[in-house]
Amino acid sequence: MSKKGKKLKVDIYVPLQVCACEWENFMNRVFEALTPYIKFINHDTKSLHSEKAADMKLFQKCVIIDDEEKISSVHLLKKRLPNILKEKGFINEKTISKIQSREAS
Repeated sequence: MSKKGKKLKVDIYVPLQVCACEWENFMNRVFEALTPYIKFINHDTKSLHSEKAADMKLFQKCVIIDDEEKISSVHLLKKRLPNILKEKGFINEKTISKIQSREAS
């Protein structure tokens, strides 16, 4: 079911120009959500103060999935990520169950 050679694009926008203490907790929590599915994901950290972020009207730390969906809450990312991967054909329900059971133990 996995798309050969393709991965879900995940861009993490944080204010890189300020002290890391302002955004490191957010990054740690984002990676907690991404790590179980990391082999299906291509991630990149981008500046919240970039032209691209301004064009996208991004004003707070967030995650952008495939240049389409903006997720500002890590809780929502944890909830949505398995479904997004499933909807886009990267994983199936069996894979989700396997990953979630590993996390629970």
